[in-house]
Amino acid sequence: MKFVLSLLLSIAISFGMPQMTAASAATERTSVKLPVLMYHRILKNAGDIYTISPNAFEQDLIYLRDNGYTTVGTKEILDFAENGTPLPEKPIFLTFDDGFYNNIHYAAPLLEKYCMKAAIFVVGQFSEKSTKENVENPSYSYITWERMEKIPDCFEIQNHTWDMHRLNSSRHGIRRKSGESRDDYARAFSDDLKKLNEKVTYHTGKTPVAFAIPFGAEESWAYPVLLSGGMKMCVCSEEGVTTIKSGEPESLHRVKRVVRGPSRSAAAILKKLGV
Repeated sequence: MKFVLSLLLSIAISFGMPQMTAASAATERTSVKLPVLMYHRILKNAGDIYTISPNAFEQDLIYLRDNGYTTVGTKEILDFAENGTPLPEKPIFLTFDDGFYNNIHYAAPLLEKYCMKAAIFVVGQFSEKSTKENVENPSYSYITWERMEKIPDCFEIQNHTWDMHRLNSSRHGIRRKSGESRDDYARAFSDDLKKLNEKVTYHTGKTPVAFAIPFGAEESWAYPVLLSGGMKMCVCSEEGVTTIKSGEPESLHRVKRVVRGPSRSAAAILKKLGV
């Protein structure tokens, strides 16, 4: 009897009987839960809540590999939201904020080792300062424009403002100033976005399409400016997981992230998120 059933199954398959595989299941999905991890510094001597060691980062990548996750970049995410192009079964987006040189020094070799990818959201003025000082020190410097020209393939460069990553000024990140008109705000923020986009495009040949909100300080007036400035994806600092919908690009306008600090691993974060 078992032989007969096996024979019938083989005949059915040979004549094109549809099979449900992980790939075909992924193809049919119209929405995907996208976990996003937020990293900052990778240093051997972790000293604050935004710094983890290279070993800790490698353990994150090993966990992702062993548990079936696939790192994706902005292109794959946008292709799904805009065109319905299938994403992997368990996609995850890795982000690095501020543009620290140690991301290149320590994280890039590990990403390459495990065939993974991530996005670095740079701050223009930080890169400008390190470029003028002509310094590349993992402990404190940022990615210079020259280094950006030969950025490893495992990294893409995105926008974290040119000069609005500030707390000690009249403007808190990208929030409006007290008494600032909507037109003045739109002009200031638009100019900032444009300046960094043009600089990154000049040095990398690729224009940023994603924006990370500094300090998680959101501003309702910012979103129309982001859209008009070519930003198709915006990542914030609210913890959680965002459902990305096929054919709905607006589902990328506010994507949640979780900070990966020294007190909780990627494994712990993803288990808590339930993805």
